[in-house]
Amino acid sequence: MNAPSERSTRQHAGSGTRWVACGLALLATLAGGALALQARATQPRREAELSGLRLRLERAVWLHEPTDHGDTATLPSLPGAPAPGQRRLTVELTVFNPRSLPSDFTPGELLLTDAATGTEWRPTREGSAVFTVRPSELLSVTMGFDVPRTSSVLRLEWARGTERALLLSTRRPRNPNEGPPGWPRRVEELPQGNASAGSALFHGRLACASCHGNPAEPDGRRIGPALANFSRVGATRVAGMSAAQYAYESLLNPGAVIAPECSGQGPCAQTSTMPLYGESLSPQEMADLISYLVNLRTGE
Repeated sequence: MNAPSERSTRQHAGSGTRWVACGLALLATLAGGALALQARATQPRREAELSGLRLRLERAVWLHEPTDHGDTATLPSLPGAPAPGQRRLTVELTVFNPRSLPSDFTPGELLLTDAATGTEWRPTREGSAVFTVRPSELLSVTMGFDVPRTSSVLRLEWARGTERALLLSTRRPRNPNEGPPGWPRRVEELPQGNASAGSALFHGRLACASCHGNPAEPDGRRIGPALANFSRVGATRVAGMSAAQYAYESLLNPGAVIAPECSGQGPCAQTSTMPLYGESLSPQEMADLISYLVNLRTGE
């Protein structure tokens, strides 16, 4: 029998190399796909469907404390209020039953987890109540989580049976005595703002319209000062301060300047109830929100 030729040997070797390359490429593709699926699974989703119920996170707000606005007096602890040193994350949810049979929902299915330590917090209110959601029924639920001081990322999850869905990643805001916020003094030092992104924040996640009303309807129902024509009105609030700087300082410290007129053309409350957005927004989100406010036109 003749020995294989050198050319035949090279052909077989080349073929083997190509198969190895194809196999490695396939493995790389599968690995990349698996990583993409894993990354997608760890990204927050504001809406999820688990075990026959569909849940949507409508709003999540860290409530401020009296000491956020400079009060130094010791205040009485009101029934149901967070313990001293704790901050409350309030979440508003809607639960929908898309199926043809009733299904039970317990607010205790929601939990807030410290990503670093694994510590879990259950809702402080209505945590043990059970709601029966009838077919095609939409249920609105509000609950709170009281969180002690932590700098870790906090994960709001919906755990139903063996299934889990990540709804929100957030951080507990700091109180003023917990360290400087690290914000620049001048609004011009923020990144370039995007008014469209700011509009999405105003009307979406931050739900600013729930207090200030829709700027397109300056005479509409609201409890806070109207924001229509803000570029003109905001520039008159503090002498020598631009509307953009006024918006910036108001978002960082809502109690610094109290607007003279709120709902029904009456005076505003002397203690602002607006959250400290400097503790929950990124510099880019702050710039986007201010850009939206100062670019509002009459009737928009």
